[in-house]
Amino acid sequence: MSDALTVGLIGLGGVARRIHLPAIAAIPELKLVGGAESSTENARLATERFPIPRVFTDAREFLSECRPDLVIVGTPPNLHHEHTKAALETGAHVLCEKPFVSSVSEADDLIAAASRAKRLLAVNNQYRFMTVYRETERRLRAGEFGKAYQIQVWQQMFHPPSFEKNWRAALVQSTLYEFGTHALDLICFFFDALPTAVTARIPRVPHGIDSDVLVVVLLDFPDGRVATMNLHRVSRAPERYLEMRLDAQEASIRLSLGGVARGSLDWVKQLRRPILRVSLARGGEVRVERGGRSRVLVRSPKPEFAPATVEHLRAVIQRIRRGDVSPEAAILARNVLSTVFAAYRSAEQGVTVSLSR
Repeated sequence: MSDALTVGLIGLGGVARRIHLPAIAAIPELKLVGGAESSTENARLATERFPIPRVFTDAREFLSECRPDLVIVGTPPNLHHEHTKAALETGAHVLCEKPFVSSVSEADDLIAAASRAKRLLAVNNQYRFMTVYRETERRLRAGEFGKAYQIQVWQQMFHPPSFEKNWRAALVQSTLYEFGTHALDLICFFFDALPTAVTARIPRVPHGIDSDVLVVVLLDFPDGRVATMNLHRVSRAPERYLEMRLDAQEASIRLSLGGVARGSLDWVKQLRRPILRVSLARGGEVRVERGGRSRVLVRSPKPEFAPATVEHLRAVIQRIRRGDVSPEAAILARNVLSTVFAAYRSAEQGVTVSLSR
């Protein structure tokens, strides 16, 4: 397309090869002009699979030579501030991978830099663009289930940091920082609000692991609403990538992501008979439960990590076309990040931390 937006990537590692490059290829409105990657192995793997016109080892040289309209930053989070700010200063809009940055002050600095440059800054918390979450939020907002007042989130798997082969392996603030931002963003998405207080506990586990592989969090929201998270990375239970239960006035909604294969035969007191429930989906599933009955609301046959980024990129493109560079998305990511760091502080001090915005 002659009016395509030019796009480039800083970081050609695993997330670029699995998500960013396939997403760019799926959108005709984007023209890939190049990328930057300091690792020769990452650059080789990326260029073997995708036609990247030019690859630089230095991010600033890439930005100066290619001058893309939009930059996707997919480097490790300790480099997000440096690379995002450099892209903004060269006049590019930016979609930054999560976790956003390493501190709230870095987030504030980038939001200010985007405002000065009059450029859009967004963070790729793309789960809210997945079918299971997007359709649930749409129906919730339409009043189909009544007011939501409680959300429970849990993850269980055996995946300690030592299983990682990249920057994640060295994280001490790991599970809540690296993954918990997705769960927190979804909770805020469904409640359409930010938490007002957080209470967290990070118990020591008998595995000789220093990082937060078990995190228990209580979140207070306006109007007496509440959410809990239990993220467990050294559980011996059957793996559950991301499970949620949303309780509303008229229904309880079960949301499952990461492959669903389960069956149950339950005695239902209200119906005075057993009910067979069977779920099978590689991507995810949402069930609405009330009156002892359970029905599938929406199901994703395949994982949607890359397709959700496609939808997020399309939303970013629409905003750029409209000239909408308002900072709301970046501010939300900043506030999600501040909640994460407040949770770490709560766990360290054994207190509830109030959140002022």
